[in-house]
Amino acid sequence: MALKITTDIGRVNTRAWEKFVYDHPDGNIFQMPCMYDIHQNTKHQKPLTFFAFDNDELVGVLMTVHLTNTFPPLSFFTRRQIVVGGPLIKENDSGILLALWDALFQQTARSVVYTEIRNYRLGLSLKPVYEEAGFYYESYLTVNIDINRKSEELWASLSPDRKKNIEKMGQVSHVIKKLEDDKEFLDAWHILSGTILSKGRPLSHRSMMYAIRESRTLKPYLRTRGLFINGKMIATIWLLLFDDKASVWMEGNLLDESEQWLYDGFLWGIIQELQSEGIRFFELGNGGKPGQDFYIRQYKKSYGGMVRETGRYIYVHNWFLWNLGRMFYQWYKKLTIFFFRKYFRI
Repeated sequence: MALKITTDIGRVNTRAWEKFVYDHPDGNIFQMPCMYDIHQNTKHQKPLTFFAFDNDELVGVLMTVHLTNTFPPLSFFTRRQIVVGGPLIKENDSGILLALWDALFQQTARSVVYTEIRNYRLGLSLKPVYEEAGFYYESYLTVNIDINRKSEELWASLSPDRKKNIEKMGQVSHVIKKLEDDKEFLDAWHILSGTILSKGRPLSHRSMMYAIRESRTLKPYLRTRGLFINGKMIATIWLLLFDDKASVWMEGNLLDESEQWLYDGFLWGIIQELQSEGIRFFELGNGGKPGQDFYIRQYKKSYGGMVRETGRYIYVHNWFLWNLGRMFYQWYKKLTIFFFRKYFRI
């Protein structure tokens, strides 16, 4: 095998890149060219893609995103690069995988504190290869709904609380619709930002919203919806569609605790829309770690969701900064939540 690796996307045929990802058994939107463009046009995010060629054949793709979306000096301790749904390797060849990691670390190891791989599917066959490369495995769960069922079967899989809230929603005058103009996108981004801040998580720069809004290549894969009551948007969900699967990318609402039942009706409306279009699986995302009491995982399961392990792999480049960063992050999280509660208004 005459393996060559390049990071020059100008020398890679975009159609060949898209076809490789789409045809791969583990292919996903986060390794596609359209997502590279989104990250490239978002402040504090720097994408880097490695392509492995065997002669002229593309045999491997690895896209990583370097993130520094907190403020100094915390940003120095939390510099990281995230690989979502990758790398994608032809026939899971371990030699290609190790070659890609070697190329990635040679170029980026000094600029980040750690590298994290967020899997879309647990590939146990490659686990020894990751460990050989220096990664450690962290168990992680996601929740997935099989919506390739008859409507009555899907309804029967819901918990009694979900059914009650959805039926209650039928008595409320509301509209679920696609986000269309700049104002609706800004309102939705405001809701998403507030939701992220309320949980103390790092917030992407607003330039991401503009990049998403203006992207033509992402448009076929993007689904944005807002829940409107009395003409006001109170919740939003942004989905990514790829093959027969829809995945929650971003979602948010700023409803009071007594109003959270409205979101049940909103999400059920989204599920019905996806089902009517022939989508087979609805990926609700984050299910936390096994063995931990994680409320949101139970909530997602109440929609008839099934829990599966996807796992994450982490490579720490600087253990001192890693431990320091985790300590400072707890402080950052508390400060962010305080800021949200005191100053944020919708």
